[in-house]
Amino acid sequence: MKQSVVYIGIDVAKTHLDVAWAGTFRRWPNERSGHAALVRWIKQSATPVQLICEASGGYEQALLESLEKSEVKVTLVQAVRVRQYARAAGILAKTDRIDAKVLAAFGSAMQPQPTPPLSAEQKRLRQYEAQRRHLSRILVAEENRLAQLSCAELRSLSRCLISKIKTQIKTLDRGISDLIAQDQTLCIKAQKLTAISGVGVRTAALLLAQMPELGQLNRRQAAALAGLAPFNRDSGSLRGKRAIFGGRPALRSGLYMAALSAARFNPILSNFYQRLRAKGKPTNRSHRSDAKTTARAQSHPHHSHSPLENNTVTYDI
Repeated sequence: MKQSVVYIGIDVAKTHLDVAWAGTFRRWPNERSGHAALVRWIKQSATPVQLICEASGGYEQALLESLEKSEVKVTLVQAVRVRQYARAAGILAKTDRIDAKVLAAFGSAMQPQPTPPLSAEQKRLRQYEAQRRHLSRILVAEENRLAQLSCAELRSLSRCLISKIKTQIKTLDRGISDLIAQDQTLCIKAQKLTAISGVGVRTAALLLAQMPELGQLNRRQAAALAGLAPFNRDSGSLRGKRAIFGGRPALRSGLYMAALSAARFNPILSNFYQRLRAKGKPTNRSHRSDAKTTARAQSHPHHSHSPLENNTVTYDI
């Protein structure tokens, strides 16, 4: 007989944790001592427990590491899913205590799978890659600002800042390359990713950092996770226009840029793109289809042949 699981909701704030467990509420500081007290409390349960919390801008990371060390199962869920569940349940008020209670109820109703912990290398790669994207956005903004400046002193300061940003980006690129080269699993995945024409080192690093599920998803799941799967909008006799929605924005934008290159230099994806254009499909939609095909190719776990060879777009990662 399958043993039931007790779901515990945790609302994570910058300074404290609000915990809801079977009608009981507790609050602990969001620091090492509070994490330890939380673990001791839930270890008293005679039945298996699973914690449910939302992504909170990074404030949940230390908690997740503490729970991982203590071998406590936890699921990190999207805040929008929990809020939609609360509205469906008629819960319109919002406080930290109510949020913790809603998270526990969401866990009991949806019974989500525990979030698998990332390796230390994967966590570090994700941080490096996120910082690299952050600096790239700042660099573009500062270069645009420089073009509008007329004051010689300000232009000099702006050029100095741009130079420092570029130096940091180069340092991060070296760090990312070293992390991938030192980890055998990441290195093998990177080699298979870059074997696809249109997928370069930057796109491969983005996928490895932001899509650790590579190799564990089918092609439809991979496309949905990247935010490139078109969803139905049908009702009765109405056949609405399909549109992509959700997913991870960083993956979607990165794969779209890779698709622009693949549409020119990858024979298979180029032919696919041209067929879509010949059918009257818009340019952006055709590029998104190329990006979706690339995402599917990168996560199929059942083939070991070379990627995008022999008129196929599936391979093993």
